[in-house]
Amino acid sequence: MLTRFPAVRTRLLVLHILLGVFLCGLIGAAGWRLFAYPPDTAAAAGLIIAIAGLFLLPAVLYRIVFLLNAGYEISSSGSLTLRFGPWREILPIEEIEEIRSGGRIPAAIRSAAPGWLEVWHGRAAAEGETQVDWLATDRGQRLLLLVTKNRHLAVSPADPAGFATRLTDLSAHGSLEKIESSSIQPPSILVEILKNPPALGLLIGGSVGMTALGAFLTAIQSQLAMDQPFRFDPAGVPTSPGDPSRLLILPLAGGFVWLLNAILGWLAWRMGQKPSAYALWAVSFIVTIGLWAAAVSLITIN
Repeated sequence: MLTRFPAVRTRLLVLHILLGVFLCGLIGAAGWRLFAYPPDTAAAAGLIIAIAGLFLLPAVLYRIVFLLNAGYEISSSGSLTLRFGPWREILPIEEIEEIRSGGRIPAAIRSAAPGWLEVWHGRAAAEGETQVDWLATDRGQRLLLLVTKNRHLAVSPADPAGFATRLTDLSAHGSLEKIESSSIQPPSILVEILKNPPALGLLIGGSVGMTALGAFLTAIQSQLAMDQPFRFDPAGVPTSPGDPSRLLILPLAGGFVWLLNAILGWLAWRMGQKPSAYALWAVSFIVTIGLWAAAVSLITIN
């Protein structure tokens, strides 16, 4: 029998979902206005913000998945499984010597955890206290400190009383199976990429290049002819003239390409297919260069 206790996450999950919805709405509104109306300078500036939103959206989506996955599982066989993002650890219940309430965890330990929006996992130490492994989404009174012979673990189950009772009942049962401790701690993909200049250069180069293209096209709107050509016949004669603000379609489309390839490259990197990740991010960089060339070619046509 497996009893699941989700981590404290409702407030944070709602906040992340609202942020994701806001970014999607911002991107969608900018795109709709661009296609539905001749955009003015304000709409063009909004498009630049929308492109920036495209770069933030993957991080928000990752955090949502991270929160949905955060939790604790207690097996009747005598194991406690802690899940926190890609991190997973199995701890034998018989090794737990004491369960302390969050009120007894020193404030120095809480303040030492540097998480973003109170979501943190890792190690933190404070004066007079053993190093604590944090696997929690809350620093308040709902924290529990699991004390074993070799370590302390700070956890934040949504039902701390039920969690503690279940652990205590199993410990008192006295006939638990022999469980071996195990830990799965995949290296942080973000840290790996930050330490990899080629990967970091391709990702940043594509994003900065696309944002710069949007800013450049916004800055020159007033200097372009109102009948800017966008299509050409087989003889190379410009056709289908229109408002020059339609050029902002280029960075918008490029932003979606960058987002898609960034996500696919991240998945490839996570599966160990680094050449595929490099190829996807290189495509985004090449698309950025191509869109710059297309924009310059269009605006220099008399």
